[in-house]
Amino acid sequence: MTKKEYILKSVELILTPLSYLYGAAVYVRNKMFDWGILKSKKFGIPVVSIGNIAAGGTGKTPHTEYIINLLRSSYNIGVVSRGYKRRTSGFVLASSRSTTGDIGDEPYQIYNKFGGEIKVAVCERRVEGVEKLLKAFPQINLILLDDAFQHRYIKPSTNIVLTEYSRPYYEDRLLPLGRLRESVRAIHKRADFIVVTKCPDDIKPIDLLLLKKHLDLFPYQKLCFS
Repeated sequence: MTKKEYILKSVELILTPLSYLYGAAVYVRNKMFDWGILKSKKFGIPVVSIGNIAAGGTGKTPHTEYIINLLRSSYNIGVVSRGYKRRTSGFVLASSRSTTGDIGDEPYQIYNKFGGEIKVAVCERRVEGVEKLLKAFPQINLILLDDAFQHRYIKPSTNIVLTEYSRPYYEDRLLPLGRLRESVRAIHKRADFIVVTKCPDDIKPIDLLLLKKHLDLFPYQKLCFS
């Protein structure tokens, strides 16, 4: 065994128990929602969640923008995000005076592309964010939740989960050993659409078939590639 292999093996041995502990904590939390101990709120309008189970960028913001483009002529859309890396806290409604420090990079980008047509807000507590946005703009009849697959305090009408072509979730492991924020079981239980993102332009039909086989989805789950 080389020195590099020895170091990697040692790191894996240290991180594996932590990964199991993390997975156990996530499992208990999800069960608490499943059993109704922790409550999920359902709103009277469609709510679409765009998220993933891997830490890092899988293309959530471009796909949120894609959905906005698809539906903005048919719905009055509100987007609610956590506002990652912003310097504010609580509920903040995006406006022409907002900065990335106020609302975060991704909401700022979305607002500047569609601000005249949709409403964008950030809030750590997504339930509070949706409630305040709907109270301010009762004409909203579709909510998009950015990066909210793990935020189970809202029960979405549709869950869209993204995974990268170059690092699909079935080849990954739970934090801190890998990048997964929860186990693959969550996909099978809660996802309606799975989108494989960042696919190469020259992807072959056999590659699509192999991905579909490894993802092992239920018949009611829809698989897309982008």
